Amino acid sequence: MVKKTMVFVWITVTLIGLLAINQDNSAYASNVNLLRVGFDPNLPPYQYYEDGEYKGLLIDLLKQIAEDSNLDIELVPMPLNEAIEQFKLKEIDMILGIRYMRSLEEVMDFSDSLVQSKVSFIMPNEKSEEIRNKLNVEPFIIAVERDSAEYEFVKNIKKANFNLSFNQESVIALLLMGRADTMIGVRHVAEYTFDKYNLTGEYTISDVYETPVYYHLGVSHEMPGLMNLINNSLRDIKLSGVYEDIYNNWINDLNLERQKQMVRYMTILSISGLFVLLAGLLINLQLKRKVNIKTKELSNSNTQLEEKILEIRQSNDLKNLIVESSPRSIVIFDNEGRIMSMNESSLKLCGCDRPLVGESVYDLVPINLMLGSIERVLKNGESFIEKEMAYVTPQKQMTFRYVIYPLFDYVKTTRGAIITIEDITEEKILRAQAQEKEKNQALVQIISGIAHEIRNPLTSIKTYIELLPRKKDNVEFQKQIATVVPHEVERVNKLIEQLIDYAKPREKIIELANLVDVIEYCVTLFKPVIQKNGIILNKKIDRDYFIMVDMNQLKQVIINLFLNAIDAINERKSTIQDDRIYSIDIEVFKNDEHVCISIDDNGVGMTEDELKNVFELFYTTKVGGSGIGLPLSRQLIEDNDGTIHISSDKNKGSTILITFKGVFHEEEHINY
Repeated sequence: MVKKTMVFVWITVTLIGLLAINQDNSAYASNVNLLRVGFDPNLPPYQYYEDGEYKGLLIDLLKQIAEDSNLDIELVPMPLNEAIEQFKLKEIDMILGIRYMRSLEEVMDFSDSLVQSKVSFIMPNEKSEEIRNKLNVEPFIIAVERDSAEYEFVKNIKKANFNLSFNQESVIALLLMGRADTMIGVRHVAEYTFDKYNLTGEYTISDVYETPVYYHLGVSHEMPGLMNLINNSLRDIKLSGVYEDIYNNWINDLNLERQKQMVRYMTILSISGLFVLLAGLLINLQLKRKVNIKTKELSNSNTQLEEKILEIRQSNDLKNLIVESSPRSIVIFDNEGRIMSMNESSLKLCGCDRPLVGESVYDLVPINLMLGSIERVLKNGESFIEKEMAYVTPQKQMTFRYVIYPLFDYVKTTRGAIITIEDITEEKILRAQAQEKEKNQALVQIISGIAHEIRNPLTSIKTYIELLPRKKDNVEFQKQIATVVPHEVERVNKLIEQLIDYAKPREKIIELANLVDVIEYCVTLFKPVIQKNGIILNKKIDRDYFIMVDMNQLKQVIINLFLNAIDAINERKSTIQDDRIYSIDIEVFKNDEHVCISIDDNGVGMTEDELKNVFELFYTTKVGGSGIGLPLSRQLIEDNDGTIHISSDKNKGSTILITFKGVFHEEEHINY
């Protein structure tokens, strides 16, 4: 009897307490005026703008809480970072759809979780297997939200390159536009976007990395009664089943859908017999137990989270981030040529005091001079990489490097184009100075080598002059002097002419060049230097080969490679004493539609690490070397639409292969 009395008393006290709480909450609600709620409308399907209204799971849930708690609310859309500032200034009372932020603990209380999702890796189907197997091994571009917890995780991935954005919509946009190999972001947002654009079957949501993410309602510390009222109402909504209806209306939970299909399937099977009925009941009980567990997880989400995620939301304007943070001049325009955006650098370049949004890019000087192939970009989606253009004004002459590439929307339709422009005037001057320095260094060695070649014919001429007074009447002597002296003079003259021709500065001229003539020129000029160093020069050119190049630049490249080969041989001579016969082999041959020049030496060679860095500017392994020669040679070759490849073995030698597109028929000469 005493036991029953105690139970009755406990139940009575509990009911009185609950009644008091409800009365307090009701009293609080009746005393609260209009509540201004700030929210970021860029978080579908939770809260976003569509068809002239703001909608989403969290919008519906807040309206239900307000209705149940008799609260008068006003929804105020704004970016999250602005909402936080407005909250601190007490311009708004609450923030909807905010993740936990430790920096706000002193001014804000966070409600129980309104909705839970996961942060996951998301990737195109065709790349999913490669990314799963080679993440941390090979470099991948990963789109991720700036200053998010997932960004802190991605920074620990080896060889990862980041494409940062300010919100989840922009992260997904980078993936859809092909600006990233994979992304890491909120699963519900990604699933909603893929479903909206019928892309669900083209992307994989991976479990390589998953972590829960929770969204709350932020309320001021000064309104504890309001927080209690909201949390009590939220729990009632979850327990009544209303929350599940709202959730299922906005979230297409695939796992839950499969569970429901299983329930329907087992219900149909239960009709066939008692055994099937019992089995169906057992499975149904298991499924209900799982649903109850899920409901408890949603209602107790705050206690299950061991480490809360820190994140700072900033501007959601990806276009402004790309345009304004670039040191290059950037102009974005649509398919009609109407300017959509200009950054500060482009305003200075064009002499504008404001962005000419809506005006024609074809009237914008000097950018209109770079749009000769724009139709191919807008119609075919082609890109033009690193084109150069000289631009002369009354004040100065400038050189620009520019890139034009298409601007795509979510469904890969061309919406316009982007042009980025870099002023490379100083770079071009420095490149010319480096080229001249390399030429001067080559001239020093060439002059020292041909000095002996000039001395020999001069000695012969001197000898004949000295004999002339004594043998002037000798007919045989007269024939010899008439033959030998002009030949020796011509020999000296040819060497001097070639030396002057090489040293003379020239403008770049692309012309049809016979490689036989170019190679013979370089060999004649450099043969004394090669012989002076005790090196054998072998040539293998079986016919004429024609290419379109600047001959002077090609000559400088070949002479520079001769110098490198001589230096490599001399270095091996100084470090290894053996009976090796040193040689430089040069060969010209055809490979499909290309003409190749191979220069091979058996000098000191390079290690694998040295070979990796050989084209880095100022990198050198030679004592007194500048580290300019090979980078400059590659630049000159690429400027003439050629390629260069180097293979090498330490203490065995090196082979350099230069490849150009060949000109093999007379018709091609005419049509070029």
